[in-house]
Parts: sequence; C-alpha cells; structure tokens
Amino acid sequence: MSRVPSVQDILSGDRNSLSRGITLVESTRLSAMNDAEHLLNGVLAKTGKALRVAVTGAPGVGKSTLIEALGMHLVQSDYRVAVLSVDPSSPHTGGSIMGDKTRMPELAKHKNAFIRPSPSGNVPGGIANTTRRAMLLCEAAGYNVILIETVGTGQGDTLVRQIVDIVLLMLLPHAGDELQGIKRGILEIADLIAVSKADRVMIDQARLTANAYRRALHLYPERSRIVKVKTISALEKTGISAIWEAIRDIERTTRENGHFETQRNAQIKTALLETAKTFLLSEFGKSRIIDAAVDNFQQQVTAGTCTVTGAAHELVRIYRTMDSKTDPNVEGSS
Repeated sequence: MSRVPSVQDILSGDRNSLSRGITLVESTRLSAMNDAEHLLNGVLAKTGKALRVAVTGAPGVGKSTLIEALGMHLVQSDYRVAVLSVDPSSPHTGGSIMGDKTRMPELAKHKNAFIRPSPSGNVPGGIANTTRRAMLLCEAAGYNVILIETVGTGQGDTLVRQIVDIVLLMLLPHAGDELQGIKRGILEIADLIAVSKADRVMIDQARLTANAYRRALHLYPERSRIVKVKTISALEKTGISAIWEAIRDIERTTRENGHFETQRNAQIKTALLETAKTFLLSEFGKSRIIDAAVDNFQQQVTAGTCTVTGAAHELVRIYRTMDSKTDPNVEGSS
C-alpha cells in the first residue's frame, strides 16, 4: 500500500494525498482501519463546513452529466467541488466498475475539482459505508461543496439522506409512465426535483412531466416545505444556474429555521449507531465460540428440535456471556 498520508498532507489540499486518504478509509484491513481512525481524528476540526448535496435517480437519467455541468458552473464561480461517485462494485475485484474521467472529463481536469469513484460494496441504499468518511476528508482538504452521486437504484437510494444536507432527485421526461412509479420513500427525501433532458424534441414532454410532478406533490401535505420542480438540459447547459440557486435557497431556509443543524445532529447519531452495529456484527462473525454454536443450532433446526428464532435468541445469550478472554478469536482479545 502507498504511504499513509499525514494530517498536514490532507489539510494542504494535495489531491494525491486525498486519494490515498480515501483509499485508506475504504480499506477493511485492521492496520489500515487504525491508520484511518488516526487520520480522521487529526482532521476532524476542519470538517463540517461544506454543503453536502446528493444527486440521485434511476440509471440513465443523466446524473453524471448534470454533476459535471453543475460542477463546472461552481468551479467557475470559485467554489472548490468534490464529487464522490458511488459506483456498482465489480463482482471479481470488488472495486468500482465505472470511472470519473469517462463520465466527467471536463470537470476531472479542473484544478478546483476532485472526483473520486468508490465501489458501493453492494451496500443497499445507494451509498457506500465509507462515503461519510471520504466526505470528511474532502472537507478537510478544503472542498466547500460535496456532490455525492448515488448508485442509482431508485427507491433504495433513500439512505443517502443520512449523510447529506440536500437531496436532488432527477427524473426522466415521461409524465404518464413516470407518475405510476411515484413512491413515498424517494419523494419524501427529495428537497428538489429536476426533470432532465429538457432539450430538442423532449422539451415539451419535460415541461409536462414537471407540471405533473408539481401537481402530484400536493398529495404530500405533511411535507414541511414546498419541493421545487425544475427542468434542465445538462447537454445544452440550461437550467443549471437555476438548480444551484434553488439549492442555495434551501440551504438558507433550513439554516434560518434550525432544520439544517437538527438534521446534521440526527445524522451523527445515526452514524454512531450504525457504526457500532457494524463493529458488533463483525465481532460476532469472527467469534470461534459463536461459530461452533451456529453449527450446533443449525443441526438442531435441521432436526426439528429448535426454531430459527429460538436458536438466534440463544446465540445472542451466548454472546452476552462472552468476553475477550473466553474467545481468543475476538479482535483485541488477550
């Protein structure tokens, strides 16, 4: 593995160091995890200042094209933009299948932009487990707008709400068929909707789709604020500045009414609980005692002398009575 970047390497904004840092926080090796924790602790004071925006939507809707157009609009206005593009994982290597330079070639070359494709690891929810940590490193490196592109699994992308301030949902211009697919999950997390490909022969259809969604959103009176619906053409670069203005308007409103800070505090609590669950599951799975108990209960369930639920309760009971001294296979045991 390449040299572990120092805290100062990250804070200096060096892109190569940032890339190595993200590789570090994505690693599942124990030694790398310890180095990653040390690095994150060192930069933590310089995080939390960026605006975090997710771009989600079904595959083929044009997320990458929009992100490049929006990113170029921002870097030309002196913003520093980091794009974390969560890609499908290769079934062979586990790495990211797609790449930033083929999808965002113009933005990838700009000195004020940083683009990082990361494998999803087959994690449901459209984001990788390490996306939040990668985002913190980008903030520490001086990027003040973080754009997160989800895998694009439709309804599954709702988990991205747990790490961003604003969710931009992209939709295709097919009003009739598209409206049939409205589900509460994805609409409830959207702060802004963009109907894409509003150009050439599709412009009228895009406008019809946008109007249909504006009417449909009235079916959600529990929403605390109105969700704006815009039409865009990333190809013709139209509607991009309006999207950014809408994002900034949402940010201003939520900061003024206190929702921005409340949401971030809730996200920290969720991250804490989810990380603790991950550690517990990992420890549980590595235990020699639990492994032997699983084999025993599997035989009992197969023989019909025990139910799966009853066996699971017993596994939890056994785990609660264990400590590191009784199970040498548990990490950190003596």
